[in-house]
Amino acid sequence: MFKPTHHRFSQLALLGALAVPAFACDGPGEDGLEADLPPAELAADVGALAKGEVALADYFIVTHPDYRRCVAPICGGHFVARVNTSVARCADGTWQEECHMFELDLSGLGLDPSTEAKAKEAFGAGTALVRGELKQVELGGGGSSPADVLVASEIWVGATGNTPKGHFSRVDDSGIDCVTYPCPVFSERSLNTNLSGPLDTVDLSASGATPAQVTSGMSELYETGLLVAGQHGVVTGPAGSMNRLDAAEFYLRVK
Repeated sequence: MFKPTHHRFSQLALLGALAVPAFACDGPGEDGLEADLPPAELAADVGALAKGEVALADYFIVTHPDYRRCVAPICGGHFVARVNTSVARCADGTWQEECHMFELDLSGLGLDPSTEAKAKEAFGAGTALVRGELKQVELGGGGSSPADVLVASEIWVGATGNTPKGHFSRVDDSGIDCVTYPCPVFSERSLNTNLSGPLDTVDLSASGATPAQVTSGMSELYETGLLVAGQHGVVTGPAGSMNRLDAAEFYLRVK
């Protein structure tokens, strides 16, 4: 099960970890790399979120089931959190550390019933990420309270089922080829923030994934991009120093 402390990172910690110039000869900042290791317990600035200084990409992960004893849909379902940040906009419009979700709505993704059921199961178990928006939705039933529903535009399922550690990023092929190293082969964007940076290496095997899972993940990365939870290391060579990303878990998009 996902541990809530893994999703809380100060924006400054992520900035130090990600904002490394692509062709810099100086190494990545030591402070940023150190800050990338332990989770920061600093609360995000809700005012900055409201002003758009932090991108609201809204990638969520389940933190724990809702075992409260009250009438559904007020209770039941799960609690979710926005990865990489310490607050989320809940279905009722308030900003909280985690939000109630009675139901996950995947109807807009056009999945077949079997795939949809497996994706919902994975999300409920904390082994998937959903991009979407929390809304209050009338489910019917004669005057019952509106339900807190996470309406998904994307769902990504973990390859290994590992508990994610570190920060969450989207990684894509940069299209850049070099004659030396380190080289910005990949581009990294931190989920739910406006931070980005280059990567020389993405090590999916660090997650303990099988060779077949690594091959599948790298194929997906080069074709359409991959979501990765992990931590940074440093690659040093003739062209200077650059970050690498060591995966604790990686996620493939369900289509």
